[in-house]
Amino acid sequence: MDTQVGTKAARGMGRGGFVAVLVALMTVLVSGCMGLGPVHVDPGDLPGVYRNDDTGAEIRLDVGGRFSAVGFSQADVELDGRDVPLGDFGGTWDPTPSNFVYLEPDKIDGRQVMSDIQLWTVSSKEVYLHPDVDGPIALTLVKVEGS
Repeated sequence: MDTQVGTKAARGMGRGGFVAVLVALMTVLVSGCMGLGPVHVDPGDLPGVYRNDDTGAEIRLDVGGRFSAVGFSQADVELDGRDVPLGDFGGTWDPTPSNFVYLEPDKIDGRQVMSDIQLWTVSSKEVYLHPDVDGPIALTLVKVEGS
């Protein structure tokens, strides 16, 4: 009988040990996945000029929360009214606690013709233009040295 009790105890510890190993493994996997998540970039490091050398498109994030954008095509940003030429535009920018900066374009002729645009902040040196959260990244912009 002592053998059966010892076997049951060993089996019980074996299950408990398995559960402990499983919990430890899940903790490691989850913490590893968390490292791949949002990258918080200090908003104070973001102001400057970001450019795509292939297209010439450029976004300037000013310290005061304003932005200006030049050289973008209608394919780069989502327009609510196709009859409005894109041209150069500007507005306000607002960093989020995660890895996005929201660009809110100014109204044109009293109408909001552009949706808010997201910049995905990989670092303070590189951002991705992401006009549609469900769509692909439209453009990669790299911070101009010295800006």
